[in-house]
Amino acid sequence: MVDRHTAALEAENAHLRALLAQAQRRAAADADRFAAENARALAEAASLACLYERGLAEGAARLTRVEDLNTQLRASEELNRRILWTTTDCVKILDLDGRLIAVSENGPSVLGAKDCTALVGQSWIAFWSCEASRARIGEALKAARAGRASRFQAMLEIGSSTRTVTWWDVAVTPVNGDDGQPERILAVSRDISELKQNEARQTLLMQELAHRVKNTLAMVQAVATQTLRNAVSLEAAGEALGARLIALAQAHDVLMQGSWSSTDLRKLVAGAVKLHGDGAPDRFRVQGPDLILGARPGLTLGLMLHELGTNAAKYGALSTPDGHVEIAWNIVRSGSTEHLHFRWEEVGGPLVAAPTRSGFGTRLIERSLSHSFDGIVSLSYPSTGVVLTLEAPLAGVLGEAA
Repeated sequence: MVDRHTAALEAENAHLRALLAQAQRRAAADADRFAAENARALAEAASLACLYERGLAEGAARLTRVEDLNTQLRASEELNRRILWTTTDCVKILDLDGRLIAVSENGPSVLGAKDCTALVGQSWIAFWSCEASRARIGEALKAARAGRASRFQAMLEIGSSTRTVTWWDVAVTPVNGDDGQPERILAVSRDISELKQNEARQTLLMQELAHRVKNTLAMVQAVATQTLRNAVSLEAAGEALGARLIALAQAHDVLMQGSWSSTDLRKLVAGAVKLHGDGAPDRFRVQGPDLILGARPGLTLGLMLHELGTNAAKYGALSTPDGHVEIAWNIVRSGSTEHLHFRWEEVGGPLVAAPTRSGFGTRLIERSLSHSFDGIVSLSYPSTGVVLTLEAPLAGVLGEAA
């Protein structure tokens, strides 16, 4: 009995030891498997970590590049904004209905508004009061909506109490979207008011020049006709006409220095002195204030001084060594009106007698001076020498420079 029981226990122990060994083997196998799986998981985790780190590095590099690009873009946009908004041109962005979306910094002053916010949403065409300009603006907006650019000149009036008129060269261009169709309108206006003023001034100067040339030709024609009519011979006529044309040319030289609108009286007298004074001192004694004459009075007086000088050299004070001519002028006030008093007096020449008939020089002096100066001319012949006096309203003989 005892042996059977012992044998059963031993068999049971052997079975337990076998189960324990099997369990240990399984545990060792599981441990090996877990270790392998853990190593594999660690390797995968390390690989994922490397990939993650590489992804972070690449992301950081891309972010840096994006930030650099954004910085460059912002700098470019700021530069473009400065260029666009600081230009002297007035730049406007409009919607397709012609309402203002954005305006350059000079826009409010151009359009007569307080600030840019007061302009946003306003109809651009409403600022143009001139009907012709409004019509051009309307046509340009219509063309821009159809995808066409246009350019024109328009007049703009700003101000309420005092209206200021300005002229603008306007370019209207459509701004297309991604679909190639206009989504905005760009309008750029350049101030050409000064150019318009220069054009008007040039036109006026050309008209004035044409008027001056016609007057000069008429004067030349009258001088030539009267010279030939009173000449005793063809040679004498040629000599007299040539001298008178020289005097007229000298008067024109003085007139050109005054831009064809005025002439200096002192320079006119100096021309006569130079032509008839023969370089001798004290042949002419001149005194008078500086005075600027108009174009027509200046030309007439220049020719008259030549006639007086020629007669004095042939028959009067300048025909003898001891003779001289006194030329003087001044301004005299009579009531509220100022008058020019001009005097030519010959002294020290041969005895003078009044002519028996009026020659060309006499008629030219009396009629032309009276007409051009709208004054009173007196030509007398005392025995001491020829005396010419002229009295004319100052306002009628002054040039533009005065």
